[in-house]
Amino acid sequence: MRRFICNSADVQKSAFIWNTCASMLNAFQTVFILMLISRIDPILDAGIFTIAFAIANLIMTVSRYGIRQFQASDVHEKYSFQTYRNWRAVTTLASIIVLCAYVGYCYGTGNYSYYKSIVVILIGFTKIIDAFEDVLHGMLQQKNHLDIAGKVLAVRMLIYIIAFLTLYYIFQDLIITAAGTFVISLLLFLYLNHIALENFSSEKKEQDIKNIFRLGKECFPLFLSSSLVMYIGNAPKYAIDTILNSEEQACFNYIFMPVFVIGLMSQFVYQPIIHKIAIIWNDGRIQELIRIILKQAALILVLTLFAITGGYFLGIPVLSLIYGVNLAGYKNELVILLIAGGMLAFVNFFQMIITVTRYQNWLIWGYFIGSAIFVLLGKYIVNQAGLLGISIFYALIVSGIAVLFAGMTVFIIIRKD
Repeated sequence: MRRFICNSADVQKSAFIWNTCASMLNAFQTVFILMLISRIDPILDAGIFTIAFAIANLIMTVSRYGIRQFQASDVHEKYSFQTYRNWRAVTTLASIIVLCAYVGYCYGTGNYSYYKSIVVILIGFTKIIDAFEDVLHGMLQQKNHLDIAGKVLAVRMLIYIIAFLTLYYIFQDLIITAAGTFVISLLLFLYLNHIALENFSSEKKEQDIKNIFRLGKECFPLFLSSSLVMYIGNAPKYAIDTILNSEEQACFNYIFMPVFVIGLMSQFVYQPIIHKIAIIWNDGRIQELIRIILKQAALILVLTLFAITGGYFLGIPVLSLIYGVNLAGYKNELVILLIAGGMLAFVNFFQMIITVTRYQNWLIWGYFIGSAIFVLLGKYIVNQAGLLGISIFYALIVSGIAVLFAGMTVFIIIRKD
């Protein structure tokens, strides 16, 4: 295992391949899991897993604090690895407190059963492991070894998915399954990352508490932005969870899954080149940066058009077959959500560019406006127009943010040039 993780004949090629594999496994994990759950308990457990995974991803975002792209593009090492790691410990503790407080409130008010509460906490804890691992892999990417990070994540994700499917198939109980996979994920995290990091001993420096919190202050706009974009990405589910029943929540998640996959899959397009873009920006090679941006944007557009076309002709039959549920009445919603998924991919891409150029403060406004509109109108739209209405509403908001961030990127480049 040590030889496999640490040795790469071609680091750049290996980084692309394994980062792509890890991104695909991360994107498709819910697809595989829901394929099984929907055949055993398509209403209760499918609905609970859907909302638990959405909450867990939001909690993971809180813990990550939006720092990964900032850390990977810190080419002059303004902050040491110990500073990044110690701040992640602070945010991890905060995310655990937030998760437990939220679930405790929902259980205390009667909105969550004991079963649902435990499942949400356990899946949330598993995602918190992902969040802490992210800062370790950020250091590897900063040192141009995304290949090692990609291998570790791919192996851990593959084993996690297999373990989840096996345990749920045997016990048909989400608490047992989530508890077992949490322990497995924790042990894999400790073992695999020990191997990955043992050859990357960073210089130990006396930690200045002020410097740790200075990092937190500088990246606070990224934290707000990443939390708000995660909220926006899952806002339809939250609105549906409060208005409609578990069956409609599950059906919406089945057709929403390709959107989630597009968003995660788009990351493999630009994740390996964040460090390269940071160097190009710092060197002032603007024309080269423009070419990279146009190339990556064109690739995202092609992938989006391919997804929309495939979704229009094959989406509903394939999803119905995968999940064992009749989704024939949701074709319009699926196509609209696929368009929204493409726009979300552009949002994530332009956010990365804006972060690398260190204009991350600007991101807050787009996400804040989008989130505020969803908070004010989301439940009303679901109540009045159902799943089709919330799908259109979601697509409009994400498209607006994508256009805003594209405009910001153009302005930043003109200003630099």
